[in-house]
Amino acid sequence: MESGGVPSVYGKGRARQFRQTTASLAGGASGVSAMLTIVVLGGFGLVLVVAAFIVTEVLAGLRRDELPTGTEEKTAGRVIRVRGPVRGQLANGAPAVYTEVIVEYYTRRGEGPYEVARKFPVGSRITYAKGDRVIVAYDVRNPRRARLAGRVSHWPTMGPYSAAPAA
Repeated sequence: MESGGVPSVYGKGRARQFRQTTASLAGGASGVSAMLTIVVLGGFGLVLVVAAFIVTEVLAGLRRDELPTGTEEKTAGRVIRVRGPVRGQLANGAPAVYTEVIVEYYTRRGEGPYEVARKFPVGSRITYAKGDRVIVAYDVRNPRRARLAGRVSHWPTMGPYSAAPAA
């Protein structure tokens, strides 16, 4: 019997001695600490990759309301009402003071009138007055989801075309 209490016939005492010798030759580092280092560095790398994807999306300026299916059309609309400042809640439930702009528009096929509203912060540089012409982007499917896409002053007519465009 060896000092570990295991008979030398089974060879376990020699294996234990080999493991201790290998660890001591490696400068005292064990396999557990090396694996822990790999896991920590891998986790940190994963965090960096996720952060890079988030920054990429923000810099690309992806709009959450834009439809990826290509079923969005744009038309002219007219501001019919401006309310504000209004004290209320935003869509996420946060209390806010905002100016609400309500726009009436017709689809390019002559359907309508439809209304779309947008809330702007009170201190916003974007200002609308009753009668202003705006671009409205809307979903051609039902129910219609629309959003204000900007301001225009050069579109000659509102709503559907007066004549079919020549091909």
